[in-house]
Amino acid sequence: MPRWWAVAAYRQATTERLISIGRHSTGVMYQGHVIHDLDPLTEEFIPETILHRASQRELIESTLDPLLKGYKPRPLLLFGPAGTGKTSLATEIAEDLSDESGNVRTAYVNCWVDYSKFRVLYSIVQQIASPLLIHRKGTPTDELVERLERVLGASRCLVILDEVDQLKDKDVLYLLARPGVGLLFIADTEGALLDTSMRTRSRLGSLQMVDFKAYSVEELAAILDARAKHALYPGAVSAEHLHLIASSARGDARRAIETLRFAAADAERADRSCILDADIKEAIPQAKKASSDRGISKLNMHQRLLYAIIQEGKSIGSAELYHQYYEQVHDPVRVRTLRDYLQKMTFYGFVRARGTGRWRTYSIAE
Repeated sequence: MPRWWAVAAYRQATTERLISIGRHSTGVMYQGHVIHDLDPLTEEFIPETILHRASQRELIESTLDPLLKGYKPRPLLLFGPAGTGKTSLATEIAEDLSDESGNVRTAYVNCWVDYSKFRVLYSIVQQIASPLLIHRKGTPTDELVERLERVLGASRCLVILDEVDQLKDKDVLYLLARPGVGLLFIADTEGALLDTSMRTRSRLGSLQMVDFKAYSVEELAAILDARAKHALYPGAVSAEHLHLIASSARGDARRAIETLRFAAADAERADRSCILDADIKEAIPQAKKASSDRGISKLNMHQRLLYAIIQEGKSIGSAELYHQYYEQVHDPVRVRTLRDYLQKMTFYGFVRARGTGRWRTYSIAE
């Protein structure tokens, strides 16, 4: 087994273990002195109200309103850093829209996982049509397109494409941009669709941009307070400690909530009735690592190989990095695509880049 596959497998297993801990704990009621119900401190938990996102909600709902009347709404692009509520708010609004109108179907696609034209179309058709009609193996793309067009012609649909910048073939958006379909894209940057073809951009029309800025410390503290009231016993965590956790999370609500969960678990194991400074000090790096592992697990095969080569070389020049990549891959991507991958990995904080052009070097971000 090549080393890069071993590294990737280890990272994937680590992340799956962390996620499984939260999932298996969902709904568990504790007999300890700190945690009452772990569910509100897990990633899967969706609160009744997503705090500090009222203006974004209003803009999204007003933009999608024509869909309820049978018209094509403007496509939306929700952009902002990780942990700012983009996906949670989008899926909540989609559920409300579906409940409000029985003739609006919804489909959610994570483009980190389903990044090809076929996989996107397959996922959408499976969600808005009968899943028994098609099979992943042996179904031609043209047949998927025909079935999608038949379904979309009979009902209105909202399609959410999360991590849309990871799409391998963005021309699939051309097929989806049609009457009776609302498109909601989610990405970290507002330039996520700049590399689409002129044909596709013309078909999409002007995007409604919805900015999700990183939460302030005070906003994160309020979010943590709401979660703590549902998850922990009264007095288990102080307002000062919630503020300390919020300050450490760099505007990322997911990371802040994970930090609180780790701190609460440490206090529980120590058989105490409240969280101490030491618990938070231990929890902050744990949550940071969990966030990093989760992000790395979402990298595609080529990105994981680049990450593993950089990790092995400690600090490596771009020319040597490309050379090693092309030596190890039978079906490599183009140099331009490699540059795009490295730019995204740098933006997401997985790797650090220094220098420019042929003198650029890469190292793993600590």
